[in-house]
Amino acid sequence: MRFLRTPALAAVLAVACSSPPPPLVRDYTAYAGTLSPASGGSERTMRVTLKDGGAAAVQVSSPGPSGDFFADGSWQLVDGRIVIELPSTPAARLVFRRSGELMLGREWDRALWGEKEPVLYRVR
Repeated sequence: MRFLRTPALAAVLAVACSSPPPPLVRDYTAYAGTLSPASGGSERTMRVTLKDGGAAAVQVSSPGPSGDFFADGSWQLVDGRIVIELPSTPAARLVFRRSGELMLGREWDRALWGEKEPVLYRVR
């Protein structure tokens, strides 16, 4: 009797292990890139998260103690451009054009984000 259970158990395990994993559900898209230095600081890393439903988050990290930034806001697609509104202090507006896996900066506060055009790569 013991020998009959072992093959049955092995068959059940084989079927269970051979089924594909459940689909991965993603409710957001994230982009990251490097920003030019602002106000004589050092290069910074920027991450933008665009959530389904219009919520957005922007994070900037810097090696220096005063260069970090995080703000929640909203985003929308307007005339083919991604417009991000951040009601933080100070309020900020970023406008990007999407090109394949990239988001290319079109409008931004140069004092806050740097002179060089922000280029972000899709990371998720």
